[in-house]
Amino acid sequence: MRAVLLTDLLSQALSEANPVPMQRQIYDVIRRAVLEHSLVAGQKLPSSRALAQELGVSRITVSLAYDRLIAENYLTASTGSGTFVAATTELPLAGKSEASHARHTMALSQRGAMIGTLPGGLQQFHGAFVPGVPDASLFPFHLWRRLVSRHIGKGDLALAGYAADGGGLPALRQAVASYLKISRSVVCDPEQVIITAGTHQSIDLCARMLADPGDMAVIENPCHWAFPTVLAAAGMHIGAGVVDADGLSLAASHVPRHARLVVTSPSHQYPTGVVMPLARRLELLQGARDHNLWVMEDDYDSEFRYDGSPLPSLQGLDSDARVIYVGTFSKAMFAGIRLGYLVVPAHLAREFASASARIYRPGQLHIQAALADYIDEGHFAQHIRRMRVEYGERQQLLRTSLSHAFGDAITLSEARAGLHLFMRFNLPLDTGVLHQRANEEKLVLGVPRFIGAGSAKRPDLEDRSVVLGFGGVPQGEIARGVTSLRRAVERTVVGKPAARR
Repeated sequence: MRAVLLTDLLSQALSEANPVPMQRQIYDVIRRAVLEHSLVAGQKLPSSRALAQELGVSRITVSLAYDRLIAENYLTASTGSGTFVAATTELPLAGKSEASHARHTMALSQRGAMIGTLPGGLQQFHGAFVPGVPDASLFPFHLWRRLVSRHIGKGDLALAGYAADGGGLPALRQAVASYLKISRSVVCDPEQVIITAGTHQSIDLCARMLADPGDMAVIENPCHWAFPTVLAAAGMHIGAGVVDADGLSLAASHVPRHARLVVTSPSHQYPTGVVMPLARRLELLQGARDHNLWVMEDDYDSEFRYDGSPLPSLQGLDSDARVIYVGTFSKAMFAGIRLGYLVVPAHLAREFASASARIYRPGQLHIQAALADYIDEGHFAQHIRRMRVEYGERQQLLRTSLSHAFGDAITLSEARAGLHLFMRFNLPLDTGVLHQRANEEKLVLGVPRFIGAGSAKRPDLEDRSVVLGFGGVPQGEIARGVTSLRRAVERTVVGKPAARR
């Protein structure tokens, strides 16, 4: 490239209005030209004095840019001879031809590409009727802030580093174990509690510790999207478990020889709301024993039951140490806390804690310390009691409003628990169109996640069902939300759904 062309290149690119210093602008333009081989190796550049005069800048500005390019081996200098372009390897920078760029583009692994195709959650986290979201506005953040500050203010360096034990802060493991023994009849010692960064990490750790790539996990159909997504990302195949009026039925499900895990939510099946009775729980445990399966019990929102005490856990019925209990604080407190826990069989506790330390390198110990205090001082139980009343009223209001608006045109899940309702339409309906109409009404409807095809499909549910969350919807907005939903339905079906008189 002749000197006049370099001057033209710089003149077009440099701008005094640019907040980037002129020296850096000159450096960036020449560096890019060298990497793209617009300036070829061995080519002589104009002197700093000549280039400065052409550009109308100070010589020192050009000299400093040249000096940096020489120091970084983009240019070379020879006393008495001048400044030259150094030999470099061409890089696929922007502006190259499409064919050249394609030759240098790195691709995802097969697993990486597959993960991008897996189900994901909703991208909206508030409003009617986003499912599974608690009302963070009612959480006592003033109290939480004081508890967190208590441990940050101590200057305890032990809480500023990594967890010494991958299982979590001992005080929190003790608090969780004590709470679960009383509230959920979970049989465990603190050492069996593994603190995680939420349910997704809990699932991932179980897949890594209990199964090999290519093994199968039998998951309730329908299910929460996180389980098939995270387990498939860990290399497991996913099988559809049959869900009937009593919950997951292993006897009716296809369980191949390479199955290693079965995933169930017996206390409040997601999303249908079915509660598994004692007989089916015992049958499930026996089936897991017959097929030599680990059982992951997802107890995601058991704190919120409105027509009696929460049912005892499946883990508490387990006599041969095959149930892994999965819990979370995201529903009971606020979603962004991202803390959950596993309760693992005693003979696996040390291995799980060690693996958690090696893979995830846990930290945030001051948050764990604050949560331990929050539980031990009774604040957690008090918040649960208060929110159980509030959410119970919201659920009843939503049921009443839906019944008035739609009458016999819908069927609602019977279980009075959790933070959502499962609603099936008893009329021809394209739920894909309904979701579009709902979005136009500024509503968010949950999508039930179904697994597989053929015998695993549930047309009665898959084609006409939605999930309605009420946890994050104030009581004053529920009736208005149902009115908007009715408008969306009326714009989706031919004729209007008749309300019960």
